[in-house]
Amino acid sequence: MGCGCDDCEKMMQPYVDGMLSDDEVVEAKAHLEACPPCDKRYRFEEKLRHFVRIAADEPMPEELKQKLAGLRST
Repeated sequence: MGCGCDDCEKMMQPYVDGMLSDDEVVEAKAHLEACPPCDKRYRFEEKLRHFVRIAADEPMPEELKQKLAGLRST
């Protein structure tokens, strides 16, 4: 992470997952506003999750499925 924020490290995933209490959310938001390295990591986590959701919903072409199956059998 680069800033040594142990509390932020513990709160990052629960914050991104929406699992923090209202008080913890306020604390996390205040920290992100004051700590550019943590804010950068938070924005990265949000973008990563967005792209994973898109990739998981996107249908795989049959040709690609066959190529991947061929790789598994070698």
